[in-house]
Amino acid sequence: MKQTLTFNLSTIASTESKIKVDHFDTSVEAFDNGEYLKSFYALLDYVNDEFREKYGNAKGTEFNIPHGSIVVNIKIEDDQLVIHAPFLSLPEKNRIPLLRQIAGLNFNDLDLAQIELKKDRLAFEYSCPLALANPYKIYYILQEICSTGDKYDDEFETKFGAQRVYEPKVTPFDEETLNTVYEVIQLSCKECMDAVKGFEVDRKYGFAWNVLDTTILKVLYYAHPQGQLLNDLNKAVAEMDREDIPLPEVVNFGKSVIARLQGMTKEQLAEDLYFVETFISDKRRSNLKNIQENFENSYNRATQAFESNDYMTCCLMIVYKFYEMYYYNNVQDDVNAVVVRALEKSSAKPWDEAAPILHAAMDNIMEGELDEDDDEEEGEFDMSQMIQGMQQAVQAMQSGGGMVEYMQKVQELQQQLAAGQVGMDEYLQKVQQLAATYMGGGQQQ
Repeated sequence: MKQTLTFNLSTIASTESKIKVDHFDTSVEAFDNGEYLKSFYALLDYVNDEFREKYGNAKGTEFNIPHGSIVVNIKIEDDQLVIHAPFLSLPEKNRIPLLRQIAGLNFNDLDLAQIELKKDRLAFEYSCPLALANPYKIYYILQEICSTGDKYDDEFETKFGAQRVYEPKVTPFDEETLNTVYEVIQLSCKECMDAVKGFEVDRKYGFAWNVLDTTILKVLYYAHPQGQLLNDLNKAVAEMDREDIPLPEVVNFGKSVIARLQGMTKEQLAEDLYFVETFISDKRRSNLKNIQENFENSYNRATQAFESNDYMTCCLMIVYKFYEMYYYNNVQDDVNAVVVRALEKSSAKPWDEAAPILHAAMDNIMEGELDEDDDEEEGEFDMSQMIQGMQQAVQAMQSGGGMVEYMQKVQELQQQLAAGQVGMDEYLQKVQQLAATYMGGGQQQ
């Protein structure tokens, strides 16, 4: 392996959390003052300030909020807060093993909410007086319902033949976008396996592990799979962090995950590639301090490698930490802009060219310097503005029909950049022009 992995911009418009922190303070204050209904409304606004209007009734007493493949129904009646989320219908066969799994979830995964069986249907249930609906508690309950429900409905459907009570409202990737995603995953897997083969020859299993885990995280960042594929890749990430088995065995497991991805057909991928509404995110809302604390050890080691001209180690460590950050966090736009710029500029570059770019980006994050460098040449584009424009363009295209052509053109530009056919400045200029072209909300006629 003589160069960095190819970078591909995420298929979602923004990595930033929709949480509004000020609303949570309002919720807590209202609860402490005995204004329980106001407290609950502010809690919903904290999660997403569009949900009350979008999913609530006119009286503000009932909310039906989708989260992946479940819907969380919330009612306020007789000063009671009632949460009901339909989960699964029992299959004709395999009922007993499925119910054993449900019992396990109730004892081990769920603390306050419980899964109950009524007339062959399973549903999450929780209720309490509104006066006891502490915002910390209610957020935690909603989070565990969303996380457990959206994860296990796919798994139990696959394993036991259970049927969803609610069919999720999804927007599948269109054919051309699917083709692009398939090609990117194929390229990513090939790059990974070629690199691992070289590292294994030299018995450099630590580097092999790094590239394997980075590639899994990269696929999750880029394609944002849903359904059972998401469950499988999440399990793979956990398995790759095991320390109770020899590293070569972990590497072999990682290779099997990449081989499975590489062997999937477009039709198989398409089953788990779609856009879907979520209620409570399974990722943390990022903040700069937490990112800096998480980066600190890796930054120090990467700096030592950089200063000793060990550019490969420097690049591998930093790229891994960047993708790991996206895996665990909804990353704020200013940090995202710094990282995307560095990954774009260092994409498929030799180690000695990529290392200064990547190290400078991590250094800027550690120093809290998230604006463009003051010494940039006049006329160079502001990456944060470019990303914001692209995010707005993608949002417009999802409703206006220009997604296909936009994604295709951006992918072509990325390939030209990786091949050295265009420079970074020209690439940024053309991407910004594309974002501006499609800003009007749809494909140009």
